[in-house]
Amino acid sequence: MRRWMAAPLLFAVFAAALLPVSTPRALAQKAPDPVEESFKTADGVVLRGIFHASAKNPGNDPVVILLYPPGKDNSMNKGEWKALANKLATEGYNVFRFDWRAHGEKVTDIKDTKAFWQNPVTGPANNRYIFGANKKPLKNELVWKDFAPPGAPAAQLAQNVKKYSPVLLTDLAAARTHLDQKNDNGEVNTSSVYLIGAQEAAAVGMAWITAEWQRPATHPVLGLGQTYQICPQPGIAVATEAGETIAGAVWLTAMRPEMTPFTENNLKGWASKLAPKMRENNPMLFLYGGTDATGKRNTDFYYNEVLVADPKKGSTLQKLEQTFSKEIKGTNLVGDKLLGNNKELGTEDRMMAFLNEIQKERSKITRKKRDYATPYFIDLTFLGIDPTK
Repeated sequence: MRRWMAAPLLFAVFAAALLPVSTPRALAQKAPDPVEESFKTADGVVLRGIFHASAKNPGNDPVVILLYPPGKDNSMNKGEWKALANKLATEGYNVFRFDWRAHGEKVTDIKDTKAFWQNPVTGPANNRYIFGANKKPLKNELVWKDFAPPGAPAAQLAQNVKKYSPVLLTDLAAARTHLDQKNDNGEVNTSSVYLIGAQEAAAVGMAWITAEWQRPATHPVLGLGQTYQICPQPGIAVATEAGETIAGAVWLTAMRPEMTPFTENNLKGWASKLAPKMRENNPMLFLYGGTDATGKRNTDFYYNEVLVADPKKGSTLQKLEQTFSKEIKGTNLVGDKLLGNNKELGTEDRMMAFLNEIQKERSKITRKKRDYATPYFIDLTFLGIDPTK
C-alpha cells in the first residue's frame, strides 16, 4: 500500500504551513468558465453539477469535490461555494460541485422508477421517507417537500431528511463515477481526489471514504455483461483500494448528526473496524470558529473519538501528524460561513496550505484508467445503517 507521503512529516513544520498566508502572490492564470453537467445515480435519478477545470493542467491536476450540508434551501449555488471553486481552479485544482437529490433550483428527475423504488439498497428508505411512494403510477420527480405529508411541520420534514441522509452516499458515489469517466477521457486526474465539506456533510463524506477502502480503484475483471454494482461487492478481490486515491479532506465545522442512522457508534466504527487505513492515509483538516462551543465539541468528537488523531498515553495507535484540528479565532461562524474574502479569518489560506502541502507529494501520481462505466451503490448495512429504520 502506498502511504500518502513518502516520509514522516514533522508536525511543527506542517502546522506552520496552516497559518494564513499574507505574502503577495504572482498573478494567477484565469481558469476556464465552469460547465454545467448532469450524471445518473445507481438508483436511477439524474443529478446536476458544475465542473470547474483547473487553470493549469486539467488532465494531470487533482479533483476537489465540494459538499454542502443537506438541508432546506441549501444548494451548490448558495453561500461561498462558487467563489471557493473558482479559487481552487485558479490554484491548479479541478473542482466539481453538485446538488444532492431533492436539493437545488430544479426538480430531481427519477429517470428509472423501478431502480429507484424497488432496489434493495436504497429502495426501503425511498419508500419509507418519501411521501406518496406507493401511489400509482410511480412518482418520477423528487423535491424537498416530498419527505413529509402536505401540511406537516417543518421540523418533521427536516428530521425525515436527516433520517434519509445515508441515501446521499449514492449521490456521492455517482459523482465519483462521473469524475472517473472524465479521468478516462483525459480531462482530470482522479488518482488524487479531495473532499471539502461543511457541517453534516462530514458524516456523509467520511462514510463514503470508508466505503472507498472496500472498492477496487480500477473496475475489476468480471464475466461477460457483468458490472460492479455495490460497494463492497461480495466475491470481488480488492487489490488496490479506491481509498488510496482519496488525497485528503477539509471539514468546515464538522457536525455530529443527531437522531439519524449515522449514530456515534457508526462513526467510531468506520475508522477503527471498517477502514483502519483511513486514519493514516487520508489526511484531514478540521476547521471551526474559535468561539463556537458547539462546533468545537463536534469537531473534537471527529478528531478525538472517530479518528483518534491524538491518542492517549498507552494507546497502540500512532499520533496522526497529517491530520489537524484548528480553530479560527474570534468568530462563531459555522460551516461555509467561515468562507469568503474575510482576510482576518484566513479560512481559504489555511485550506490551500493544507491541500498544497499534500499535493507536493501526490503530484507525482499519474492518471490511471478506472473503467467504471456505470455508477455503484454503497451497501448501507456494511456501514451499520439499516435503510428501513
